[in-house]
Amino acid sequence: MPKLVGLEEGSVGRCFQFSDIGYKVKTHDKEVPEKTILRGVSGKIEGGNMMCVLGPSGSGKTSLIHIVSGHIKTTSSQSHVVGGQVVVDGKVLNSSQFQRISGLVTQEDVFNSSLTVGETLNFAAALKLPRGSRRERVDALIASLQLEKCRDTYIGDDANPYLKGVSGGEKRRTAIAMELVDPNIQVLVLDEPTSGLDAAAAQNVINVLRDLSNRGMTVMATLHQPRSSIMVKFDQLMVLSEGSMVFSGPRGAYGAYLEADLKCSVPIHESPYDVLLDALNPAIAKDGVAPIGVLSNGSSDDGAGQKLAELYAASELGRTTARETMVPAGAPPLSAAEEPAQMGGLLTWANQFKVLLHRTFLVKLRDPICLATQISSAVLMGLIFGMLYWDTYDKSTVSFAVMDTQMCIVMVTLMAVWLPYDVTLTFPMERKIFLRERKAGLYPTSAFYLARITADVPAHILSAILMALIVHGMSGLNCNLGAFLLINIYAILIGASILQVIGAMSRTFEEANIYMMIILMMSMMLGTGFVREVPTFLQWARDISVMGVVADMGMYLEFRDVPAKYGTAAEIFEEYGVLITSEADLWGGVGMLFWTLVVCRILCYLFVKFLYTGRTFAEDLRD
Repeated sequence: MPKLVGLEEGSVGRCFQFSDIGYKVKTHDKEVPEKTILRGVSGKIEGGNMMCVLGPSGSGKTSLIHIVSGHIKTTSSQSHVVGGQVVVDGKVLNSSQFQRISGLVTQEDVFNSSLTVGETLNFAAALKLPRGSRRERVDALIASLQLEKCRDTYIGDDANPYLKGVSGGEKRRTAIAMELVDPNIQVLVLDEPTSGLDAAAAQNVINVLRDLSNRGMTVMATLHQPRSSIMVKFDQLMVLSEGSMVFSGPRGAYGAYLEADLKCSVPIHESPYDVLLDALNPAIAKDGVAPIGVLSNGSSDDGAGQKLAELYAASELGRTTARETMVPAGAPPLSAAEEPAQMGGLLTWANQFKVLLHRTFLVKLRDPICLATQISSAVLMGLIFGMLYWDTYDKSTVSFAVMDTQMCIVMVTLMAVWLPYDVTLTFPMERKIFLRERKAGLYPTSAFYLARITADVPAHILSAILMALIVHGMSGLNCNLGAFLLINIYAILIGASILQVIGAMSRTFEEANIYMMIILMMSMMLGTGFVREVPTFLQWARDISVMGVVADMGMYLEFRDVPAKYGTAAEIFEEYGVLITSEADLWGGVGMLFWTLVVCRILCYLFVKFLYTGRTFAEDLRD
């Protein structure tokens, strides 16, 4: 394998130890106010070794992984209580310090599907490393994790038949490479890295982890369905059941423990790891498939896990492991001088913004359907309105000409606000990527947020211009073309800000869609184009109706210099209830819309920064 900075053949690596990890989740059940997920789990992984954590579903494997990796804090909150310590090389680390030297690979691979493997790693390197070392690091990672053949292949999205990309095994190795871009990473924690992979791909992923471990990487991984050829790659083994350890120790001691302590004779055709897992699964054990001698009648009941945990704790191996994993009282904390630098902090805010803007533009360009849909919608609606209101002043009846012109202005400006509806999906879709990268310290929320909304602006402006040009020319509007274009650009930018704040405050698109319909429909119906007078108690809502104000601005510009045959501007404004009737009113409307834009952008930023992050307010406040 090629040389990786921070990982060299024969490196000793970091000794990773976690002690007495407990986890309780508070429930709404008055009879059972707390549910215990983990019960005093401890382990120790020598530098350059690999530990496998096994257990049936619900045994606490994923919770343990997230606690020791610092993604669930060892503290108390209103929803859960976590206890225990994480020690590296004899020093107590808090969650932030441990995240500086560790990488977490979750079950779900979170990527921008329209980027290639190489581009994904290059952008990660651009956010983590100084310019001079990026290419060398990425090239070494691609070679080390056997990604050369798929370097220029899109990551892809299995849910999208038009965007197929790399295989499951290649995607999983890319996720590992993403964590290792930072040369400070010396402890790698993985949650079921083989899930969803075929036998060959799963074996390949574990072989890669073993190669990394041989170079000094300390590895801890959970597995759901182990096979013997995979298990031999691990040095240590832990088996959990209902949050308790039923085995923990060297993998080589597992077979002897089964035979001597559990009185279990493993059938020649069975994997010894499956035997214990079957015993912990009531559905299997009750059929007599898991012959554990210490359990009555060679089968199990719902208390098998507790009984096996008690037997392990009382065994010689259990007592030895407990002594070896105990953190000495008064273990020193890691000093500030010993903390590795946070790689994301190497870049200035401006450089982070530049990298994120480049990536966002590239992702948008790779999704031509989305861009084409917005542009084609603008052109199509422009043509529809242009045909409906063709030469709108050329009507047999003067009142019809004025009425149709008014409706043309109203409908076009309303559509401009509605046009960027796709941005409602922005933050519900990209929240997972953002949270993963922000937790890794790659950039602050402000850099991501400004890059993301800036990337949408060119397409929005182009859409507004196309629709306004088509309608103005086909309908023969009287107002100045430049002013009409500006109003429509203003409308679409404000519409985008409203729709994005709705998306940011929502967990899903379905939820956002409900809010969007209520808010924009109310704004539309409160405009003077739909209701001439509103009840007094709704007057405040009419005053801040974005669609109503934009439409009134357009009508003022259209009718202030209307030809005399159609009546005076004052008469038209009075007849149709137009609220903007002077230059002062016009600039007042501009100001109201400006502050609406500002407030929406600020609220959207706050929602992105603080909502649905899985972290405390204090943690979110820091970045």
